[in-house]
Amino acid sequence: MAKVRPSLRTTRKRADALVRSGKLKEAHALYTSACGDHPSAADLWLSLASLNRSMGLYPETEQCARHVLSIQPCSDRALVEYGAALQCQGRTDEAVSAYKKALEFKPDSGEAHYFLAGACLERGLTEQAITHYRKTIEIYPAHIEALNNLSAILTGHGMIQESMELLERALKIKPNAYHMMINLARSHLLTGNSGKALEILRRVTRVYPNSAEAHSKYLLCVNYLPQPDPQNLYEEHRRWGEMHTKNLACYTRYENPIDPERPLRIAYLSPDLRAHSVAHFIEPVLAHHDRSRFLISCYADVENPDDTSQRLASLCDDWRWTAQLSNEQLCERIHNDRIDILVDLAGHTATNRLPAFARKPAPLAISYLGYPNTTGLGAIDYRLTDSIADPPEVADRYYTEKLVRLPNGFLCYQPPDNTPDTSTSSGRNCDGIVFGSFNNLAKITPEVIQVWSGILNKLNSSQLLLKNKAASDPYTRSRLIDLFLEHGVNQDRLVFLGHTEGCSEHLGMYKKIDIALDTFPYNGTTTTCEALWMGVPVVTLYGNVHASRVSASLLSRLELHDLITRSQEEYIGTAVNLASQPGLLTELRESLRNRMRYSSLCDAALITSDIENAYTQAWQTYCQGILK
Repeated sequence: MAKVRPSLRTTRKRADALVRSGKLKEAHALYTSACGDHPSAADLWLSLASLNRSMGLYPETEQCARHVLSIQPCSDRALVEYGAALQCQGRTDEAVSAYKKALEFKPDSGEAHYFLAGACLERGLTEQAITHYRKTIEIYPAHIEALNNLSAILTGHGMIQESMELLERALKIKPNAYHMMINLARSHLLTGNSGKALEILRRVTRVYPNSAEAHSKYLLCVNYLPQPDPQNLYEEHRRWGEMHTKNLACYTRYENPIDPERPLRIAYLSPDLRAHSVAHFIEPVLAHHDRSRFLISCYADVENPDDTSQRLASLCDDWRWTAQLSNEQLCERIHNDRIDILVDLAGHTATNRLPAFARKPAPLAISYLGYPNTTGLGAIDYRLTDSIADPPEVADRYYTEKLVRLPNGFLCYQPPDNTPDTSTSSGRNCDGIVFGSFNNLAKITPEVIQVWSGILNKLNSSQLLLKNKAASDPYTRSRLIDLFLEHGVNQDRLVFLGHTEGCSEHLGMYKKIDIALDTFPYNGTTTTCEALWMGVPVVTLYGNVHASRVSASLLSRLELHDLITRSQEEYIGTAVNLASQPGLLTELRESLRNRMRYSSLCDAALITSDIENAYTQAWQTYCQGILK
């Protein structure tokens, strides 16, 4: 008796059920067989095209979409699948043509608008991407991905309020959506509301307890909170290590020759080997390493390389792009490269690779530069710092790493090329002093605003200039204005500047201020160096954790000890006293750059030598332990 084939409807129901249950291979086999039996069933072929795409089978997706178009040339759905397949194969221009053709046939195709928005974004056409994401949401108000993607673009443009509204709307539809919660926390951080950001991140870590990434973002956020408890911070970081690395298999054998005198293979690993603050401090070190004693590698975990990436690559013996590697693949690469000392430049910042460090792919690991706290990982042996940022017999107990204090400071700053001159401040209003901060708004806590208000209230004609990309956002400005108003500082005393294109233009804005006010407990680093380079003195408050002592480390290198304060009252008094000395401000404006240029802060050869001595000592200690 002939075997009765199931109906097309029954086949589709079975295949759809397999897809919903995650059995994609079985669903794929069923769809493929059915399509062979029904070559003119366009909807069936479209389902197979969509499944192929979800499985990463892009040439097969293209083939299925072409087949549908041979049956139904005006199928907007087939054109979208065709375009998506092309885009995933790097043929973005052809994909855009397909999406636009789909919209000719069906102008209200939400999927065509959505995919076209992504293609525009890929081509750098941000405004067009925004337009098409808005159209997608107009057609499909509950399109989670469009809401999230549009929010991310708006955040990048400093349009924080609308970005947060979109995310909140998405979270009403899908309350525990991971990326939406993460992005909403980031948006609150950008507006300076670190308390709200931390509240959201706590929720994320409860819902996703196994997410090392979410837990890292939580730890980064904790650093911004006022009145930090060093012991609590230490325990929080250790908890990360215990939760996310205890079951990882570690390397225990290395083929690195145990020789304390041979040249060492040093590798720096970072997602920030690009136009980023980290580059200002690692570039001079890369440029001054002694190549007779060290072979220098960089593992560039960079998703979007730029000119800075290429410049840094030219300073290395070996440069590897690693963003597309899994942690396991990255560890294998490091181990096979026989790296002696692996240096982390990220800590718990975004897209870090701490889970890879936990597997110990190199004999020694060192934390440096990118994060103002312990990693909480026992697998990282040392941390480079100095005696001001981490005082001896005070700070050591709060690190899982052994602290190595460099004798001439732990940071080396390389000023950007073609920086503007340090001419007298042009931002004064009625000869009043203009204070300023170019810091990340997440560092400007209500406590900082209270202290800054105390300064402004003592100098009635003074102003405060705040420069940050988010300062262009009306919601962010309104929030800051309200916080200052609580302390009697009116809106007309505040000046907001948004993002400026180009480093020279950015640094030129320092001409508008007379005195820079540092944030606390999370000090500026790059911003402190920029201000000093532009002849602007920085008043800082020395605190009880590394993050609150970095500016003191920098100022000490220039012997500007009078600008380092120990209490909020002293901070206010120092700023007010400095403001009353126009002659001193003029002298500092004219002399700070040279003072900085000839200090250890900009002495790349000296600081690099100190770092190399630390590497050598660490390796010799390791060899002695192995040879015993």
